[in-house]
Amino acid sequence: MIEFKYKKTSKFLVMGISGTLMALCGFLIYYFDPLNVIIKAFAVLAPNSILFKIWSKPPYEINVNVYIFNITNSKEFLENGDKLQLEQIGPYVYQEIITNTDGHFNDNGTITFAPKRHLVFKRELSVGDTKEDRIIAANIPLLGISSSLKDKSFFVNFVVANIATALDSQIFLELTIDEYLWGYDDKLVDLANKALPNWINFPRFGIMDRMMALDNASNVVTIKTKSDVQMRNSYQSESEREMLYTISEFNGSPGLHHWGFKDDDWESNSKCNTVEGVFVEGLFTPDMDLNNTLRLYRRAFCRPVDFRFEKKEVFKGYDANVFRVDPLFLARPEENPDNACYCYKGKCPKKGLSYLTPCYYDIPVAISQPHYLNSDPSLSEQVIGMEPNVELHDSTLKVHSQLGVPLEAKLRIQINLEIDTRLNNRCKPMNGLTLPLFWLELDIVDLPTQVDWILYMLYNILPISQIVLMWLFILFGPALVAAAALISFYTPHNHGLEDPYANRIGYSPIRIIPMTAYLNENLRISK
Repeated sequence: MIEFKYKKTSKFLVMGISGTLMALCGFLIYYFDPLNVIIKAFAVLAPNSILFKIWSKPPYEINVNVYIFNITNSKEFLENGDKLQLEQIGPYVYQEIITNTDGHFNDNGTITFAPKRHLVFKRELSVGDTKEDRIIAANIPLLGISSSLKDKSFFVNFVVANIATALDSQIFLELTIDEYLWGYDDKLVDLANKALPNWINFPRFGIMDRMMALDNASNVVTIKTKSDVQMRNSYQSESEREMLYTISEFNGSPGLHHWGFKDDDWESNSKCNTVEGVFVEGLFTPDMDLNNTLRLYRRAFCRPVDFRFEKKEVFKGYDANVFRVDPLFLARPEENPDNACYCYKGKCPKKGLSYLTPCYYDIPVAISQPHYLNSDPSLSEQVIGMEPNVELHDSTLKVHSQLGVPLEAKLRIQINLEIDTRLNNRCKPMNGLTLPLFWLELDIVDLPTQVDWILYMLYNILPISQIVLMWLFILFGPALVAAAALISFYTPHNHGLEDPYANRIGYSPIRIIPMTAYLNENLRISK
């Protein structure tokens, strides 16, 4: 009887304790928000983490759409002095495959790695076959090398002009798209490569080939994985200095030496020639302060590209921060003092241009927005065929507002050649012209299934599950405690006794001998 009684009491006790623990768990979920802790843990770039595996070999499908300007009136231009007419051809689409190799975590809260890029042609998305489609294009080696020597001595220019004449170098060439982008044999380039290998270190010239060569050079990048890594520059706000995944060093330096950065003289440096605190593409600070400028560096562009926050929106079911390229990104120093270091040899480019000259063999190449969007009107007036359009030619970036991973990107950059030669009669018709060559659109096509699944779990499934679980605990826990208490209080106690003869008797403080005992002769009391 006693054992039964305590078993029954212990059940009520277990119910009460279970209910109390459930209620406590519900309030702990509400107070500590474990999902937020999980998300923050996921967003940390650490050895063997999920984010590290995604970052090492990004699963994004990145398309590089190439649009080339074909010259349609080269004969009329040379013979009659007509304005050059350009026809945009494209896109020719390449998939860019990125791998971040040799990732090594450092003790100071940074990771060092070597990014590698590889392009694969996608014929099914392109307007034609690069090996068959042909264009008329400017002879970039002739015009570029001649323009790069304009400040050299009379003798040097005279020699180069005569060499170009002897080699019968022409201003315009007919090439396939593949030759134009990835390389063709040119006698002037071959001669320069043999005579001056420290300057022209390539035997064949292709404009995309040169850009990819710079991107795939022995680049070693160090980025921050912790917010408390000490920053050496003083050009950023406190919140900018705490941003994760920004550059600490690029090829061993926090700055760009080709734009005058000095490692041992920080006072003479500026935000313009510093890449410390700038992002490399692919990963951005979670919960970024939207007052900060998002600066993005790619070596092929020779300088960072600045983006400003524009708006918030829901993109494919996720909260996104939308950034647009800063309208002063390519402004002259009078409008944007941070561009002062991009003047080259005392000359500043027109509004809408930025020199790539020190990155490309001193050839006066310059970037702009496609079709000279937001540029000095005189640039588009030099040629026929420029039709700037904000929707088609501006650059935008959509970033997941909490996690910092890119959801969509359209980075658009045009490559131009600024022509200014001396003593070379072959180049004379082109003097003073800034010629559009082609433009690129780096496009993140869609969210990879792997990233989409993770985001969906973290921001759709788990939040609902956590809320449901929290309220179940908060409501069901106290209910369980109350039920245990009520059942225990109102359940009547059974005080019945069993006699040795299996006859039920009620409770009495006085022991009563049952009638059966009296009738039993063996138990009857004698008189």
